Amino acid sequence: MNLQVAELADAVAPVLTADAKASLVHRFEPHAPTVAYERVLRIQGYADLARVRPAITAAAKAMARHAEAVCRSEVAYQFRAVRGLNADAIDLSCGGRLHCKAFATRLAGCTEVVPFVLTCGQPIAQSVIDMADAGDLLEALLLEAAGWLCIEDATRQFKSMLHRVTGQRGCRITSRMGPGYAYHIDAQQVHWPLEDHPHLFALFGDASLPVELMSSCAMSPKLSRSGLYGVAPLHVSPPQVGRPGPLN
Repeated sequence: MNLQVAELADAVAPVLTADAKASLVHRFEPHAPTVAYERVLRIQGYADLARVRPAITAAAKAMARHAEAVCRSEVAYQFRAVRGLNADAIDLSCGGRLHCKAFATRLAGCTEVVPFVLTCGQPIAQSVIDMADAGDLLEALLLEAAGWLCIEDATRQFKSMLHRVTGQRGCRITSRMGPGYAYHIDAQQVHWPLEDHPHLFALFGDASLPVELMSSCAMSPKLSRSGLYGVAPLHVSPPQVGRPGPLN
């Protein structure tokens, strides 16, 4: 983390020592992705691939293969017990609080959460920049689309691993949540503010992460993702919506 964000992280989560926090961090390295050039084109709005110009199709194929070659996906994650959950925030074991009005519904019944940061690495992000700087704008655009498909592939593999691990403990995982995303709760749109990003990163303490949080609350490399999954026992029914448990 850069200095400004590191100072904020220290302020919002000072409970654990750096060594204690680092010891909680797990690593997961997804297998190399397979990127379909057809999906790259569809991301760019080409619905009828038969009508795409051959030069664009060839570029999409080349960028899909390039993305596969330079992708270096990595995930850092933790398991944190839930201490309390209310309408506005969730309190976690060993300190740390995250703020989103959707937690009470989306994480109802969860005994743990799994905060994570995920990236497909600096090489692919740098390739996008280099191509754009060289004036190869089509290739840069297609490679960035391919990079987001790499992110989706790594996320899918990570989620599958969590399914296996938590399933062995008789638990299930919720759908993914992340800062900057919006959720529909009781016919209203609720955001997890991007400004809560430092609180999420603070959970990892001084552990070395594959992603850096910038002062803007955006992440570097650009082709990165963060968030959490909830973990709930399979045999326990979630509480009724609108009746979250008290904060401790």
